[in-house]
Amino acid sequence: MRRLLAATTIALGTLWIAPSPMAANLLSKNYNFEADTTLEVGVTNDPGIRLDAVRFELPSTVGGRFFRTGGLVTVFVSLSNTSEHSQKVGVAIALFDDQARLVGVASGGSHWLPIKAGRQKSFKMIFDNVNGEAYKAKTFQISIESK
Repeated sequence: MRRLLAATTIALGTLWIAPSPMAANLLSKNYNFEADTTLEVGVTNDPGIRLDAVRFELPSTVGGRFFRTGGLVTVFVSLSNTSEHSQKVGVAIALFDDQARLVGVASGGSHWLPIKAGRQKSFKMIFDNVNGEAYKAKTFQISIESK
């Protein structure tokens, strides 16, 4: 009986001490796509990550129907941490054309260092694999996950 009581006490104590995983909070919004224009947003999710601005840069392309050369499509995302503690974030952006087809995908975030409380951070993400028709984008969806 004592062994059972001791084992139960140890098991419950271990569960109480073990860190509980933090729930991720997702902010996901759709916007109209405009290249080389800064979209000022100002939307905040529950734990205090604010999406300040989004700016897409489409490179000039050279070539005809079969060959397109130029730089890579990039997006700059500015986020602010309005909470009282540091937070890591993940950011994903998908571009859609006028037929709702996916024409570009990029993701990034704070891999190593979190955004400190009361600070702003900008992320540069590159559309490096799915990007051949990004210039046809009409809308985009951005998702920000607090960790």
